[in-house]
Amino acid sequence: MRPGAEIFADLLAAARGGPVAALASCGAGPSWLLHDPVEVLRVPWAARAGGLATLSGFLERHRDRRCVGYLGYDLRDAVEAIPPRIGPDLDLPVLWFAAFAGAAEYAPAAVPEAPAVPGASDLRLAFTAAEYRAAVADIVERICDGDLFQANLTQPFTAAWDGDPRALFWRLCHVSPAPFAAYLEDGDLRVLSVSPEEFLHRAGGTVRTRPIKGTSARDPDPDRDAAALADLRASTKDRAELAMIVDLLRNDLGKLARPGSVRVGPFPEAASFAQVHHLLATVRAELPPDTPHVELLRAVFPGGSITGAPKLRAMQVLEELERVRRGVYTGALGWIGPGPALHLNVAIRTLVLRGRTARFHAGGGVTARSDPEAEWRESLHKARGIARALGLELGG
Repeated sequence: MRPGAEIFADLLAAARGGPVAALASCGAGPSWLLHDPVEVLRVPWAARAGGLATLSGFLERHRDRRCVGYLGYDLRDAVEAIPPRIGPDLDLPVLWFAAFAGAAEYAPAAVPEAPAVPGASDLRLAFTAAEYRAAVADIVERICDGDLFQANLTQPFTAAWDGDPRALFWRLCHVSPAPFAAYLEDGDLRVLSVSPEEFLHRAGGTVRTRPIKGTSARDPDPDRDAAALADLRASTKDRAELAMIVDLLRNDLGKLARPGSVRVGPFPEAASFAQVHHLLATVRAELPPDTPHVELLRAVFPGGSITGAPKLRAMQVLEELERVRRGVYTGALGWIGPGPALHLNVAIRTLVLRGRTARFHAGGGVTARSDPEAEWRESLHKARGIARALGLELGG
């Protein structure tokens, strides 16, 4: 196992031109740098309905290897097809996985100071503040009418950026260290994720998910920061939001779990990150022997914390209101295999670079008690880590 801090320098020095991946725990556990893929799976958006079946064959061919990649949000259509209102404006695979021949493991370590990177320019938002508040109010009205209980509205931020994406990933991990950070590179497509949220962890027959619901901004003053966390823990709105998603995920895991094995840990839990505090919960279950990974994904994808409840209706409403396809964002990113093991994040706090175009998203769960202005500000708080790494100011 190599010293942990070296993963970023090794990533910068790794050969260019072929797919490469880095999984960086930012001190929360071991990290990996993977190279020399033996096969790369790229499923185009138009073939999304068959994406999970294609992934199943890929994983079977590489059952003795660690496969790393992402499942884009629109892979939802392999589970429950929803007619798209708008098409994708970035040419991204809906599913990307690689089986790697070479891998180096690194010990847990804090992220060292990152090299400087150029700033981004030409920041564009798909919503004005007033338009985002109006979309939140629309969801609140639907909830009050009994149409659904919660929906996770998101907005994209798009900018121009030209620099070394590997150095930017290092800088992003330094600005916003997260336990489920990851970097994927394939030609001019790069995915940089500093996600704090675990989607699925599987070890043999035991599976775990840890949804995040509930957010408050950090404060540089320690006393005010502690008060913000205490207020979040006591928030009726945020606790109810988390409880709804926990129930949804209990039901999702219950589709496959051994009867009586689904359990919820202490409620609520809390975690603090560079820009925000979060509430979260842990849901565990036991799977029958030999449950295929793809069947687990089919039962729970996409995650309830980034869709809403009921999940299908929430996704339908979001399809009406959102203005840009989510792409990788709010899908899942991480590793599968070898054998009955996987670890995937929820692809939030995630930046996609396609050529010189940089895109990241942020949003939040809307409930009957949501205040549109507060939801607007929350989306900006969540986006500030990536914006800061890119040298952008979001205002608000």
